[in-house]
Amino acid sequence: MWSCHDRPRMEASPGFFLLLGISFWLDEGVGLLPWGLLACVLHELGHMVAATVMGGRVEALSLTVVGAELRIDYRAPLTYLQDSLVALAGPATNLLWGIAALALHLELAAMLTLAIGAFNLLPISPLDGGRVVHGLLANRLDPDWADRVMTVMSGCLVGILVGVGAVAAIHYANITLLLTALWLLAGMFHQGRDSI
Repeated sequence: MWSCHDRPRMEASPGFFLLLGISFWLDEGVGLLPWGLLACVLHELGHMVAATVMGGRVEALSLTVVGAELRIDYRAPLTYLQDSLVALAGPATNLLWGIAALALHLELAAMLTLAIGAFNLLPISPLDGGRVVHGLLANRLDPDWADRVMTVMSGCLVGILVGVGAVAAIHYANITLLLTALWLLAGMFHQGRDSI
């Protein structure tokens, strides 16, 4: 793993560079990659700013094949509401940049950043929407039950996406949704392994 020793530390796995290379190859002059990277950077900056406001200090940003993961050290544990606000800051930043891009007549940038923000609001565990729903459940149920409900709900939603993605791949020769669903599935396994 490559790392830079400045604070906050940034790490990038070989899988991230593989994903970046494949994305660059698939983009082939369309122009999605630069706008997509900008949308993702702004998304993570939104999380970082919100975490700092909540008394956190970003220790590291890890870029992996299943996404970006911020490691934040908080002076005090966050409440579920505070954690939800930090989670929602990324999609909110995408919304603001999407509106600005529309005002600047950058339709491709606007559509891509709004899609990334909306995608992150899906109530699936590795995504920001999953964190918010988990917080709502854990605030009302036992945290262990909230974990179980989120695992089942995330598994069902990803299963539906895999099924619809497989149909789209077979009938329309479009593998985008299938690859996205498999990426989410990998993120769920990655998150589950880290929590063990």
